[in-house]
Amino acid sequence: MTVLAPREAYRKLAGNYDASPNALIALEERVMTPLVPERLDGHTVIDVASGTGRWARHCRARGARALSVDLCFEMRPSVQADGTGLPFSDASADLTICAFALGYAPECFAELVRITRPGGAILVSDVHPDALKRGWTRSFRHGNEVIRVLDQPYELTDLSSAGLKISCLLEPCLGPAERPIFEQAGRLELFEEACRAPAIFVGRWFRR
Repeated sequence: MTVLAPREAYRKLAGNYDASPNALIALEERVMTPLVPERLDGHTVIDVASGTGRWARHCRARGARALSVDLCFEMRPSVQADGTGLPFSDASADLTICAFALGYAPECFAELVRITRPGGAILVSDVHPDALKRGWTRSFRHGNEVIRVLDQPYELTDLSSAGLKISCLLEPCLGPAERPIFEQAGRLELFEEACRAPAIFVGRWFRR
């Protein structure tokens, strides 16, 4: 296993990042999609640590002006920037999204709050902290190599800020919908155990 810092890891992974199904992303999309408004006409969405920009694309399809922001140029974001120092003014976004990235820099939560306007929403997903305590890692297969991405532990209770109100916190387990992904990856023997406890969380906050 090769252990890399986030920027170096995703530089290597960028070219094939969307090529293989990912059970956690599949779970997240079916849980988080209903939390995104059906119509976003006239709204500004900022997808922070966007990867290849899947949530920005989703929001554009719903009528938003959506920007994808990522530290890794190879992911082809609209804006290349570090999530801990976003190049946007206060209250820039009607909806701010951060998917599967907070564990690389938990301190960027304050930036998500800063750039979201009063009355706007923040959507965050990530690997569940309890899953990481059970021994899960942020790891990806890259050819014959397994890459583990360095992360920083945090607790769900850390995700708070003055002026924020949490509207929902979902902690789903993997389920039958993700079973074919395990089977395709040749890891079906891990599926039952992986389903026993929450795999991810999805939270939505509104800024007062």
